[in-house]
Amino acid sequence: MRWLLSCLFMFALASCNQHDTKANARLINNKKPIVVLQTLGNISTTDLAFIQDSMQAFYPVTTVLAKEKQSPPHAWHAARKRWRADSIIAWLKVNTPDSVRLTVGLMTDDISTNKGNIADYGIMGLGYHPGKACVVSTYRLTKNIYSKETFKQRLFKVVAHEMGHNFGLPHCPNQHCIMVDAEGKMKLDGERDLCNDCRQKLKQLL
Repeated sequence: MRWLLSCLFMFALASCNQHDTKANARLINNKKPIVVLQTLGNISTTDLAFIQDSMQAFYPVTTVLAKEKQSPPHAWHAARKRWRADSIIAWLKVNTPDSVRLTVGLMTDDISTNKGNIADYGIMGLGYHPGKACVVSTYRLTKNIYSKETFKQRLFKVVAHEMGHNFGLPHCPNQHCIMVDAEGKMKLDGERDLCNDCRQKLKQLL
């Protein structure tokens, strides 16, 4: 069994283009869930490093950077010139190894999904609830931006929100909780952290 688990971890690491032997050894012995950060296009190395470090500090996970990929052509919605988030997370899910807890797709292009009677609703992120994949776009995070720090905090909160859904957290009625439903509005600047109720739920889910 130990040999099988080691092989599974090595398979996950190989798919993420990890070549550092010492880093691989640490991950094989690591008991925290592995989260792959998959860039889909041009995400700055600074923003990517920020997300990697902040997610490891926020959730009890180990984050792994994957080699950049292009979004799947079938997810492109030509009529609106943006990507279908539901198609992207389905594609990410299929390409996520069993040994990896979830994959976070990160992109700068606009994304959309179905919402009620709206067939193409623009969003900041989408994730399975629960599940193995989510996607976050920075496209809408620059609305009424005040500073680079504001952008980074918005990015952090959206990634944390979608990962929370992957872990099984539902939307929260607390307007200051990261798991609050945006309801088509920019609520990110009012969010502070996970509320106590969501923290307790997360402990039961992980």
